[in-house]
Amino acid sequence: MDSDKDNPVPENPSQENEQQPAPAAADDQEEDPPPEIVAKSSPLPPDLAHISNQIDQYISSLLESKGGDVPIIIEQFLVLVEEKMDDYDSGDNHVKWSRLKEEDAAWFLEAVDRISSLSKGFSKFSSEYKYAYSINRVGCVLQRAMSYLEEEFKLLLEEYKQQQQFVVSAASPSNQESGAGTDGSSNSVCGYSDETTSDLIRLSKAMIVGGYEAECCQVYFIVRREALEEYIVQLGLDKHSIDDVHKKPWESLEREIELWILRFTNFAKSQFSSERKLSDSVFAGNASISERLFRSLSCSITKHVLKFAEAVSLTRRSPDKLFKYLTMYETVREVIYGIGSLLASGVAVELKNEAWMIRSHLGEAMISILTELENSIKNDHGKNPVPGGAVHPLTTYIMNYLEYTAIYKKTLEQVYLEHQRMEDAAASAAASNTEATEEEQHTATSASSPFQAQILRIMDLLDSNIEAKSKFYKDTSLTSIFMMNNGRYMLKKIKKSEELRSLLGEAWYRKMSSDLRQYHKGYQRETWGKLLGYLNPEGLTGNNKHVKPMLKDRFKNFNSLFDEIRKTQTNWVISDEQLQSELRVSISNMVVPAYRSFLARYSQIFSAGRQTEKYIKHQPDDVETAIDGLFSGTPGSSGKRKL
Repeated sequence: MDSDKDNPVPENPSQENEQQPAPAAADDQEEDPPPEIVAKSSPLPPDLAHISNQIDQYISSLLESKGGDVPIIIEQFLVLVEEKMDDYDSGDNHVKWSRLKEEDAAWFLEAVDRISSLSKGFSKFSSEYKYAYSINRVGCVLQRAMSYLEEEFKLLLEEYKQQQQFVVSAASPSNQESGAGTDGSSNSVCGYSDETTSDLIRLSKAMIVGGYEAECCQVYFIVRREALEEYIVQLGLDKHSIDDVHKKPWESLEREIELWILRFTNFAKSQFSSERKLSDSVFAGNASISERLFRSLSCSITKHVLKFAEAVSLTRRSPDKLFKYLTMYETVREVIYGIGSLLASGVAVELKNEAWMIRSHLGEAMISILTELENSIKNDHGKNPVPGGAVHPLTTYIMNYLEYTAIYKKTLEQVYLEHQRMEDAAASAAASNTEATEEEQHTATSASSPFQAQILRIMDLLDSNIEAKSKFYKDTSLTSIFMMNNGRYMLKKIKKSEELRSLLGEAWYRKMSSDLRQYHKGYQRETWGKLLGYLNPEGLTGNNKHVKPMLKDRFKNFNSLFDEIRKTQTNWVISDEQLQSELRVSISNMVVPAYRSFLARYSQIFSAGRQTEKYIKHQPDDVETAIDGLFSGTPGSSGKRKL
């Protein structure tokens, strides 16, 4: 604080003398001349070391509250300081601190320290008239010295404009990450050389000791804020208004979001760390000041940059935006967490609330998108069956979407939990802050996650929708193929994603696997069970005359049905190679041995030649080859061994 605030006195002693009459003198005692007359008529002591020693002794007596008369040496010392200051701080003759000789700079700082101590010592006697002039005199010299220091402190801080070359490329903050300054020098912090940093430290200490902490901090904050604002403009983090964001096509905005995420993350990771190092260096020995300044700077700049995220969170919602919202949400969360790790007292409440509001908006948008995804499944009433019983496009889209969504499982669990807390708080009209702690944010589990419930609803709706679509097929065997295709696609995606499988749970997975086995059995029963009925030896024993006509019918029916199955089901599609192989093997194991046995037992009944060729159209190997050609999605042929 200014000494004239702490010790309110007139700016010049003549005004004080006019306002307050001098106390009456003793009987025959001669009145002492005014101190300013004595000071002006006394020559300056030539020995600077001697006068400094005397000043130090007097300061000690003041600090011990001894008081007493103010010696002439005080005025002599102040005059000496003013004369020295005139050499580099008078009129147009202003010498920058960096150009002062080291002995002059050291002497000046020592003198300022003594003047500061005098000011503090005199403040104890501010109510006594005899100290009024000295208090005012010391205050004026101190103020002049502090004005010079304040100006020089600002000029030194502004040297970043010449020294600091910001790294505009967001993809290569290697200098900052390696501990180098932003000008590429390993011996600088935020572009300030060691020499400049040393001068900043000396000046800040002098100003703080002199009671000008507020002015020192204000200058530091303003200059460093301007520097950081210039940096974010160069990085392109400050070029979009809310209107600009809302007018941009999403394809264009996507690229802007990617750049924003990359640049903001790198900026926060490297620059804020450097800013903390700088404030710790400049205000070495004053940790609370460094903490306060860095907290204010990080809050001011981050709030500025977060405006873009806020604007994006308020754009029209659609499924393709979910993953950009997620990465922005995570970026905001991690940046704020990173800033907090640089502060002993944590992130400023103002910044925490700002980030919380933006995350809430992003979270609401994400929940809205997933809810709309749920509704889109409910409203998908398309009645055109997929050719060949292939995987339905709805299944493909939803499963791919959920597979990618599950990658963000922890984040979405946090989003849903925070949203649930907000709803609970609103429902109970609670005024308490519902934000999760950092520990809760990183350890949220799916045990009671509303996000898990959302995923289960989506999967159950998809399963029901696909089952309804399977009814559009007139052939019940194709219905089973369709359900197997879609069910296997779901299981394959779930098995591939540990996060998705953990969300759905083992019970859900086992049920789906069981359903697939039932569809498999149903398909075999409907298709191949009928074919095997013609290979049943029942009714074919007895008199040869009765057996042969019935046997002819069996072979004719077998050939006809087998050709129909082959012709039809070769067009059917099973895209999953494993499922396709499993079905072919199970069909071959079911049909080929039975046909081979039937043929071996009854083929000799037919006469060799045309009769055999007429009724025995397929050899066992032909049947096996035909089965291996099923479910390829290509039209089947009718000739033997061309299957």
